[in-house]
Amino acid sequence: MRVVLSTYGSRGDVEPLVALAVRLRELGAEVRVCAPPDEDFAQRLDGVGVPLVPVGRSARALTTGAPPPSSLPERAAELIAGRFDAVTAAAEGCDVLVATGMTPAAAGARSVAEKLGIRSVSATFRQLTLPSPHRPPPAYPGRPFPPEVTDNRVLWDLDAQSIDALFGEALNTNRAAIGLPPVDNVRGHVIGDRPWPATDPVLDPWQETPDLDVVQTGAWILPDDRPPGTRSPAHPGDLNRQRPRAHVMRSVARRGHRVRHAGPAASPRAMVANDLRSEPMP
Repeated sequence: MRVVLSTYGSRGDVEPLVALAVRLRELGAEVRVCAPPDEDFAQRLDGVGVPLVPVGRSARALTTGAPPPSSLPERAAELIAGRFDAVTAAAEGCDVLVATGMTPAAAGARSVAEKLGIRSVSATFRQLTLPSPHRPPPAYPGRPFPPEVTDNRVLWDLDAQSIDALFGEALNTNRAAIGLPPVDNVRGHVIGDRPWPATDPVLDPWQETPDLDVVQTGAWILPDDRPPGTRSPAHPGDLNRQRPRAHVMRSVARRGHRVRHAGPAASPRAMVANDLRSEPMP
């Protein structure tokens, strides 16, 4: 089986795919990863023997800048076009495509899979990107929600409208160029019929949501075999904070989470807090 994993974002978007790629290779699959061309990503993937297909500009340059919110559609159009160009070549002859990362990049990757006639699935490493009556969506920069609207279902409808307004034109322009029909719901196109929230089911349990069937896979992480307190040579700020299970569970309990059972010792990469909040990027 040949699998292509597609993402665009920071190290937090790439690192889980490293773990997934390693596991898929252990099962006999041929894997390649489409990701930003940053040197640290290339080194990370090379270290586990997985080829990187560079796509787009440096994620570090894109995510550390401070562009105005008004430039979001333009930046998104660049990400989408990059997927159509690079992922198409990388996915030729593949059996499955896994799309994750920033919304426009995932939308482009899933469109490529549609054109090639291969199966694709959407994965996310943070549940807050999936519609749910149990929580509100994060607002896009420059597009705040009306303060008087508090119904989560209404807020998710507004979120879908924002995504269409920001990314719909660029996505459908590129789809038309390769003979695909337009989509009228970009978020629905990205999420698909059965998305994979790749988060820990104990620390971040999925709450049943009408009209959304998911497969919670668990977090995609590689074991950190370094002694606690050891820093990564490639990433000096990456300190192994792995601690005994009991300490991790006490920390979770202090945050107000109910833990029914405890897994093995966990590192920060394994822990996904229920109250995680972040600003969505394109």
